Amino acid sequence: MPQLPVATGLRVAALAALALAFADPPPSGEMRVLMGTTAEVRALGLEEPGPALDAAFAALQAVDDSMSLWKESELAALNRSGTGRVSEPLFATLRLALDVARASGGAFDPTVEPLVRASGGLGGPRRRLGESERRRLLERVGHRRVELDQATRSVTLRDGARLDLGGVAKGHAVDLAVGALRARGATAGLVDLGRSSVAVFGQPLTLDVADPQDERRRPWATLVLSDQALSSSSNAQQPDHILDPRSGLPARGLLGVTVVAASAAEADALSTAVFVLGAQAGLRLLRERGACGLLLLHDPRGRRLILLTPGFRDRHELQVAPGVLSRE
Repeated sequence: MPQLPVATGLRVAALAALALAFADPPPSGEMRVLMGTTAEVRALGLEEPGPALDAAFAALQAVDDSMSLWKESELAALNRSGTGRVSEPLFATLRLALDVARASGGAFDPTVEPLVRASGGLGGPRRRLGESERRRLLERVGHRRVELDQATRSVTLRDGARLDLGGVAKGHAVDLAVGALRARGATAGLVDLGRSSVAVFGQPLTLDVADPQDERRRPWATLVLSDQALSSSSNAQQPDHILDPRSGLPARGLLGVTVVAASAAEADALSTAVFVLGAQAGLRLLRERGACGLLLLHDPRGRRLILLTPGFRDRHELQVAPGVLSRE
């Protein structure tokens, strides 16, 4: 049976350009620019792959059309109005985001939009917020300012709250794209979206955990992903772009976080939450959510260190590079 081969280092301390070299028969695959980045979809087991690939990319595009803040979208309209009935995909994504927000004590929070926008994260020059501005914006941030009505599928934003689903929407898009491939008969494949989320099904894929400070250096470790999703967070390409919604300050302490979970949306949200929480609280959150993770950092002596959730090494065939310490 064809195998998904080794991929070179994880992009942005997360996901590699998955230039796959499948065994015979070759896979069906395509890359397109979506959601402001490059999306790659690969599939096995299809005599006519075109419709399945088109459906997967359509699923990615639909999430972008609904949840992007870089163009007119359903989410942008909700932010303007402050209330309204929304589509099922948007409602489900927001429901998961609020669930992770509560579980993480606000370390991940979909209402971080005012802070992100003011600091240049949604266009415009990057800037550090002054203390008075930061305090003022924090008055609009907090997941308790969002009310969901399941019966009517409506959302109400209170106290000037605005939503940014950038930390979960890509994962949700990957989940929908995988579902589209499966529904059309693909027996194995992957969806890789924008250097932040990847999902694999049907066959395992080997991934390198790149150096979060310099991808050209030797990878820290190698892991195997099989019928699961992975997401990573780091400040590798955009220093200080991950903000702590509780303080409005850049999250620091960890170099990178890689989370493996049953769904890409869950992995996406958790990788951000753990990056903000830091090592011990982050590992505790992963255990509580039933997810696996590895945290990249330097110990007090400057040595490269990987902290793992219990059992990660066995479940994902983790191999740590020489000179890198690891600890569960």
